[in-house]
Amino acid sequence: MTTFRPARAAAAAAGAALLLAMVPASAVLADVAVPGADAQAGASTLTVHYYKPGSQYESGIEAAALGGAEGTLTDVDADGFGTTMTFSFPEEEPDAYLGFTVTEDSTFPDDTRYVRAVDGAAEVWVVDGDPRAYDEPTRIDPEVVVKRDAKAYVAVEDLTELLDLTYTYGSNGYLFDGAAPGTLDVLTIHRGRDYFEIAVDRDRIGSNVTGNMLNEYTDLVFDDVDGFRQGGRYYLSFGAIERLFQVRPLVLDGAEYLLEKQFVAHDEITPADPGDVGFDPARLAELDDYINAQVADGSSAVAVVVTKDGKVVKEDAYGYALRYSTSEVDGVTQPAELLPQSQWQPAEVDTLFDLASNTKMYATNYALQRLVSEGRLDLDRTLVSFPGWEGFTDANSVYTGKWTVGGEGGIPERYTGKETITVRDILHHHAGLIPDPEYPNLGSAGELWYQTSDHTDRSGIIERISQTPLRYAPRTTFAYSDVDYMILGLLIEQISGTPLDVYLEEEIYGPLGLDDTLFTPLEHGVAPSRIAATELNGNTRDGNVSFGAHADGTPVYIRDYTLQGEVHDEKAFYSMDGVSGHAGLFSTTSDMAVLTQLMLGGGIYGGEQYFTQEVIDEFLTPYSLDPANVDASTVALGWRVHSKSAAAYYYFNWGPSRSTFGHQGWTGTLTVIDPLHDLTITILTNMRHSPVINPPNGFEGANFPIADLAPISAHVYRALEGESQQYNPLVEIGDVEDVSVERGTPLEAALAALPAATTVVDTAGATHAAPLTWEIADYDGATPGAYAARGTFALPAGVTQAEPPVELVVDATVTVTLPEPSIALSADEVDPGADVGVSGEGFAPGERVEIRLVDGSDPTEELGDAVLLGTADVATTSELAQTVTIDAATVPGAYVVVVTGLDSERTATSALTVRPRTPTEGPTEPPTEEPTGEPTGDPGEPTGGPGGAPGGDQGRPPAPGGGDLPRTGGAPTVWLPALGLLLAGAVVRLSARRRGEAR
Repeated sequence: MTTFRPARAAAAAAGAALLLAMVPASAVLADVAVPGADAQAGASTLTVHYYKPGSQYESGIEAAALGGAEGTLTDVDADGFGTTMTFSFPEEEPDAYLGFTVTEDSTFPDDTRYVRAVDGAAEVWVVDGDPRAYDEPTRIDPEVVVKRDAKAYVAVEDLTELLDLTYTYGSNGYLFDGAAPGTLDVLTIHRGRDYFEIAVDRDRIGSNVTGNMLNEYTDLVFDDVDGFRQGGRYYLSFGAIERLFQVRPLVLDGAEYLLEKQFVAHDEITPADPGDVGFDPARLAELDDYINAQVADGSSAVAVVVTKDGKVVKEDAYGYALRYSTSEVDGVTQPAELLPQSQWQPAEVDTLFDLASNTKMYATNYALQRLVSEGRLDLDRTLVSFPGWEGFTDANSVYTGKWTVGGEGGIPERYTGKETITVRDILHHHAGLIPDPEYPNLGSAGELWYQTSDHTDRSGIIERISQTPLRYAPRTTFAYSDVDYMILGLLIEQISGTPLDVYLEEEIYGPLGLDDTLFTPLEHGVAPSRIAATELNGNTRDGNVSFGAHADGTPVYIRDYTLQGEVHDEKAFYSMDGVSGHAGLFSTTSDMAVLTQLMLGGGIYGGEQYFTQEVIDEFLTPYSLDPANVDASTVALGWRVHSKSAAAYYYFNWGPSRSTFGHQGWTGTLTVIDPLHDLTITILTNMRHSPVINPPNGFEGANFPIADLAPISAHVYRALEGESQQYNPLVEIGDVEDVSVERGTPLEAALAALPAATTVVDTAGATHAAPLTWEIADYDGATPGAYAARGTFALPAGVTQAEPPVELVVDATVTVTLPEPSIALSADEVDPGADVGVSGEGFAPGERVEIRLVDGSDPTEELGDAVLLGTADVATTSELAQTVTIDAATVPGAYVVVVTGLDSERTATSALTVRPRTPTEGPTEPPTEEPTGEPTGDPGEPTGGPGGAPGGDQGRPPAPGGGDLPRTGGAPTVWLPALGLLLAGAVVRLSARRRGEAR
């Protein structure tokens, strides 16, 4: 398969991922230096501006060109819109298609979109949760925006320059929504090819109203519009502006903008909720009721698929693929009968339908568009110049059967000019060829009769077509002709060197992954039960048609059995063996969704481009023999297009924009492709699977409204809406954290320590930052304690008050704390019996503290009783000053002075060393008992008994309460375990234990 870009490598699917830390959109970011990011001269660049409500950017964007080349990040920035990322593609052409995926998008994180570079650069603006792409936002003058009920409105008069539209006021010139002509004030708006009429005192609208629409299905013509008349001007809501003109209004940081769509190609179509792409789900569901009611009354099967913005929003099937069938008795086909309901075969979304003339577009036109894109076909080349078509001349024409001058076929005279007919003339249906020469019908075709069962040999049908006379002079009359597309299909086979079905499978359907789009499905193993049946009794119109008889009297072959899996069209089946450029293709809704999307995406799908945008534009250009009438034309190169000024094309009335194109098929199929709405609708029915009630072509199934197909698409368009509510009500206010400040912190600093903003959530689920203004009640930074703080805020732009209203405040607590308590001693080394000054701070003002002495020699020991040195009251300034005395009997060594607040339980410590005594120091008493020299008592107990042999605790200061210290060897024998690790603010709990003393 030839591609227009290199095949995309599987490994490149991830693109160039880059992660952005959480950054508010309003922040200005420094450029990010990325290794290897130096852009080469002439490289194509892609800049993506991404807006996300709440302005929190957490993930990133991936970028890759069509074909798979990854983009190199060259810049990350932020602006008033959101985050901005720029990628370089050094090897891409200046008009390359550059793709991006917003992986953090809240709704479409896997959606890859391509935009096209112009002169080496592409720039796009995207909004979170919106699969479209936009040009740079245009600011709306705030003076012209009117706010009502959480909505923004702008007068039509103020939109003229913003949207390049014109308007006029007048009265209704026809029966408008039941109102007699001349009785209503009507505002008419023109934009591009479309126009809208609004009854300004009723707020009712009609879009692109035509005479066809006023004659049929008038209940589907007019609808409500969200607007109002005031002061001689008419105001439209943002939602109505979006719905009518397909632009994106956006409220951003208190300002209102309009964003015009730009071209975007979606790499694939994926399912989505209708509400995510601009549909009212409830109104879209009305289509189900509409179709089901007719199915219940006996209508044909219907399958519908709707895509918008690259998303499948509806795909459903209704009714039965088979209800009637013929049977055989003794080898003779019996007329079709209605089957027992238990044998009816329901239609499913994977049911294949006979596309009839939609084959012309999704087989033949697609092949031609590809060949032209590849430069293999010149549309202005004459048919006679192609090998094998040398006989396509006036001299070779055969007037026979119905096709004689003045005969039943309606040829008024001999026309000439076959040799001048070009491929373009044929595509425009202006070649002058007979619409249906009825080649399989010997009675009608005469010498032009042709049937075959070998589509690999095309010589016979080429000869018959070459002999077929003209019905009109070339380039004088539009004549929709099957023969035109039989010729085009044959040309594709000659140019490609392969049968049409093979070419399409290899070049388009296969690469697209379309397993259910094919010719001759039965020959490819598709079960008949998967295919919607068409005519009940072959091509006989229930016995009302025959193909005549041969010279020997034998009837010319015509199918008389129920058709299920064989193309209904006679020429396609009998003269082309099921494979033809004008009919014969079968498909499903899922496959058709992909095929129609190709035309909206520049021929791009799945990383490949199947034909170019330039060729698409050429094939869709309206054509008229008189250029002055081109606005009324519904004809392009094969495609049927909606006219700009006329009532036709019939099937594109009741909703589609005037830019719509597509095609209709005789079996009951319709494709609607609307680039303004980036929308496609495929409707597949088998309305010919019903009795003939008005021979030869009056089928019962055609009497149901859904057989007109247009009412189905009308219901789809009526379900479209815009985002009217631009200002979403508040639903949640976020909590804020309490704060602590140190004593002495002034009010201004305490206010600054509180959170700068809270968060608010609106009904759309978006989170916004709301700056806070704080007040602290009765704040006194000099006095520790808890103070109530209240923050007030204004609602962010786009957020409105809740219903009922709530107070826009948040509460917090500011706690004034003391500094970490600490003490200092007047000396860190003293003699026993000395006085020590203890000073400190960080205690609760006015509280009482205890000052204790703790042995600091062994921090691993269990804490014992501390010696109380004294108590003191802390000053109101939280400062401490006290003098204590170290007992003269204190054993020298390392100690810790511990000060503990009795109220706050705050603790501070300081080390103290007691020096050894001089020999004259301390009282001495003889022992009361001589040691025995042998340990006595339990070995687990300390040696010595009451009276005190050596080995008891030594060095303990006097115990609290004034108890006598045991005397041994003339020295105090007490010991106090170390305090261990003292943590700031912890409560020091000391447990007492005497060792070596009498219990």
